[in-house]
Amino acid sequence: FKCDWSSDVCSSDLKRLYTMQGQKTFDEIRKRYRGDREFKQTVDRYVSEFERLLEDVSRDDRGQVIARTYLTSETGKVYTMLAHAAGRFGE
Repeated sequence: FKCDWSSDVCSSDLKRLYTMQGQKTFDEIRKRYRGDREFKQTVDRYVSEFERLLEDVSRDDRGQVIARTYLTSETGKVYTMLAHAAGRFGE
């Protein structure tokens, strides 16, 4: 499996991080991602844009600190769940 952005948590460990409600949300997102073409395109676009943002901010000396701040923000949490549901972290 693959870990992105120097994450301490990888694909097989991600599911263990979710609460019961979070796991239900993840399962619903994954199911919709696989069955709804428009939703899949929207998720893919969001994930790509967020990854581009992380790549851009990671270019300077404070980049890893800024990237970690983005990843732990609310939008970063959305990114993590969407990217995980989309299979971006391997499986």
